[in-house]
Amino acid sequence: MYPLLLCSLLSWGVIFERLWNYRRLGHTLHAFHLNAMNLLLRNDREALERLCRENKSLPTASLVSIALERLNSKDQRLRQRWQEAMERRRQLVNQELKGSLWVLGTIGSASPFIGLFGTVIGILRSFQEMAKTGSGGFAVVASGISESLIATAAGIIVAVIAVMSYNAFQTRLSRFVLIIKLQAEELVELIESSESSGNGN
Repeated sequence: MYPLLLCSLLSWGVIFERLWNYRRLGHTLHAFHLNAMNLLLRNDREALERLCRENKSLPTASLVSIALERLNSKDQRLRQRWQEAMERRRQLVNQELKGSLWVLGTIGSASPFIGLFGTVIGILRSFQEMAKTGSGGFAVVASGISESLIATAAGIIVAVIAVMSYNAFQTRLSRFVLIIKLQAEELVELIESSESSGNGN
């Protein structure tokens, strides 16, 4: 039961951590996107850089930062490949968004087997006690078996909570990945427009 207790505590820790991060991300993504678009429309690069520094933990802020860093570079080759750098950063961001979800997936897969292992150990001990006492019958081992089956039930409960949370967070994660992709494409369009107008001037 101790490994199952540890798995349960880890699961709830990851659940609360992901709930907090995803809820905060949902609120800040939209606000940053609107502010960044307004600054790009006004062609205020300095204010945009400050906005990115203030929200450096935000995925889209890191994407805009890498784009501005490349565009401000003195090397022409780096300036020309800013979109590729932004896309590579977006793929890294997608991986970072997963965070510790792998913990829930692992616990959801392993918990039933941990519970079953505990049940097997409990049954073996019951039969060992029966061999020591020299008495047989179901009544002798019934209490030990019933107690050992609690481990299986606990493992299933822990697994169900972990798997359901994992699937729910994966759905939320897919939504964030799509939102970040669409926002990045809009920002790329505005940056390209700003660059074109700047070159034209």
